[in-house]
Amino acid sequence: MTRGPALGLIVAAVYLFLLAPLVIVVIVSFDPTDAFRIPPSGLSLRWYRAFFASDTFVRAFFRVSLVVALLVSALATLVGGLAAVGLVRYAFRGRTLVEAAFLAPIVVPEILLGAALFLFWSYLRIKWTATLAGLALGHLLIALPYVVRTITAGLHGIEPALEEAAMSLGASRAQAFRKVTLPLIASSVLSGAVFAFIISFSDINIALFVAGADTVTLPVHIFSQIAWQADPTIAAASTLQILAIGVLLGAVQRAFRLRVAM
Repeated sequence: MTRGPALGLIVAAVYLFLLAPLVIVVIVSFDPTDAFRIPPSGLSLRWYRAFFASDTFVRAFFRVSLVVALLVSALATLVGGLAAVGLVRYAFRGRTLVEAAFLAPIVVPEILLGAALFLFWSYLRIKWTATLAGLALGHLLIALPYVVRTITAGLHGIEPALEEAAMSLGASRAQAFRKVTLPLIASSVLSGAVFAFIISFSDINIALFVAGADTVTLPVHIFSQIAWQADPTIAAASTLQILAIGVLLGAVQRAFRLRVAM
C-alpha cells in the first residue's frame, strides 16, 4: 500500500520535470508585455499576431520546416520501409553490416553529421547546401534509423507463413504483402512516419550547417532570435510548433483507437 502513493509522486515529479518548460513557453506566449514574466500580467494574442505578421517566421514555419518535414516523412517511410522488408524478409551476405549502416546516424552526434554533410558536399562541389533538397536529404539521414527500427519491429511480429498462405491461394508476392502484411504493420509504418516528421520538424543541428538564407527552418530562426533579439514572438512560434506536433500525435492516437475498435 505504501508503494502506490510513492510511485504516484515519482511519476508526477517526472511529468512535471518534462512538461514544465513547455507550459512556461505557452504561458509566456500569451503575455501582453515583452518581459517574459511568470505569471504574466494578463492575456493577449499580441505575439501570435506578430508571428503571422512576420514574413520570416511564416516562411520558416510553413514554407520550409513544414514542407521539409512532410517530404522527409514520406521519403523516410518509403525508403525505410523497403529497407526494413529487405533486412527482415531476405537473408544475404552483409545483412548485419547494412543494418548497422542504417542505424549508424543514431550513435553519431547530429552536430557532427551536419558539419560532415557540409564539408562533403563542399568537397564534391555539389550545390545542395542552402537548398530545400539538401536540407531534406540531411533530415532524411537522421530520420531513417527510427523508421527502419520501427517497421523492422513490426515485421518481426508478423509470421511469413501468412504471406505464403496468400501466395498459395494465387496472390503474387507483391499482392500478398500489400493485402496481408501491410495492414498488419500499418501502425508501425504510421509510427515511423510520425517519428520522421517530428525529427525533421524539430531539428536544428543539421539545419545550422546545410540551411541557407532562403531555407531557414523555424528552429534555426528561433535560435537566431534568442541570440540576437529575443522577444515573446519566439514563444508564440514554439507554442504553434508544439501544437502542430500535438495535433499530429493526437490524430495518430485516434487512428490507432479506431483501428483497434474495428
